[in-house]
Amino acid sequence: MIDWKQYLERAKDLGFSAAAVMNAADLVIVPEYRKYCEENLCGNYNKLPACPPQSGTVEEMTAHVRSCRTALILQTELTSEENMDAACRNAKHHHNVLTEKLLDCMKQDGIDEILMMGAGPWKCHSCMSAYCVDAQKMADAVHMTCWADDGKIRLFSLLLTRE
Repeated sequence: MIDWKQYLERAKDLGFSAAAVMNAADLVIVPEYRKYCEENLCGNYNKLPACPPQSGTVEEMTAHVRSCRTALILQTELTSEENMDAACRNAKHHHNVLTEKLLDCMKQDGIDEILMMGAGPWKCHSCMSAYCVDAQKMADAVHMTCWADDGKIRLFSLLLTRE
């Protein structure tokens, strides 16, 4: 049995703004979101193995999510700056590094078969967008803010397990 409280504390210690646990079955998948990947706004479509179409179809990726039981949601808040594009890229990188550190902790504790969704593609890990996860509904489910008129950008990543 996974001690989720321990991982929530580790997430805070690593520097995440917020962390929460939810039932992975409650993640809302919106297949129509794949069009955002296809529009290639991030520039990674059909370039990285972690991005569509190489990462898999919506159905294949949804099956990966649905094979999991629990989702650990990780959030980092970024205050807007003049050069937001560069700040956001750096923040996504940092957020993904922290997510991978927590993933490594979980693996060292004997938890395997962890599905990581990054704040943008990261190494072999796809982002939440590629999985068509509705971030707003996810954030609402765990009482986190996703979008607000407060000058902050919020980045999310997920670690999903079968336990």
